[in-house]
Amino acid sequence: MSSKPNPSSRSAFLSAAGLAVAIALLPAMASAEYRRIELKILGMDCATCAHGVRVAMQKLDGVATVELSLERAQAEVGLKPDNRLTLDQFRQVVKRNGFEPKQAAVTAIGMMRESGGRMVFEVSGVPTPLVVSPDKSTPDALQQLKSALSTKSTAVFEIMGTVEPARDGVESVAIASVRPRQ
Repeated sequence: MSSKPNPSSRSAFLSAAGLAVAIALLPAMASAEYRRIELKILGMDCATCAHGVRVAMQKLDGVATVELSLERAQAEVGLKPDNRLTLDQFRQVVKRNGFEPKQAAVTAIGMMRESGGRMVFEVSGVPTPLVVSPDKSTPDALQQLKSALSTKSTAVFEIMGTVEPARDGVESVAIASVRPRQ
C-alpha cells in the first residue's frame, strides 16, 4: 500500500512555514523605543533644582545624554539604542523632584495600527498605545500613515511628535513627521 502525502497536512505545514518566515522578517518590537525626549517641566527655575532632575534622569538605564534648560523649562534627553525606557519614567523623576511634567516632544520608533477606528502608536514597554491626534497632526504625516495602513494592518515608523499628558488615562500624540522603517 503506497503512502500518499495528505494534501491538507502539507498545506498546513507550508502555511506554518510561511508564517514563521514572515514573522522572522518583520521588524522586532524590541526595536520599538523612544530615541529622544524633550520634556517641558513646570516650576523648574533654579540651577540646584535642574541639577537634581539631571542627576536622577542620568541614573535611568538607557539614557545617553541629559541637558536641562531653565530658560525653556525643559529637559532634553538622548536615549541609547535598544533602551526600554518609557515617557512615564521621566515624568516620575520630575514629580519626585517636586515639579510638574507637561507635554513632551518625542522621536520614537514603534508600531502603528488601527484600533477602534483610531490610529494608535505602540512603543515597547508602554502599557497603553498613544492615540494619534488627527486634528493636531500634520496632513502629510497623516496621509503617509493612512496610506501605509490601507495595505496592511500594522506598519513600523519612526515618528516625531508631541505627546500630551494623559487625559482619562489616554495619551495622545500630535505627529509632525513620520519615516517608514524596514
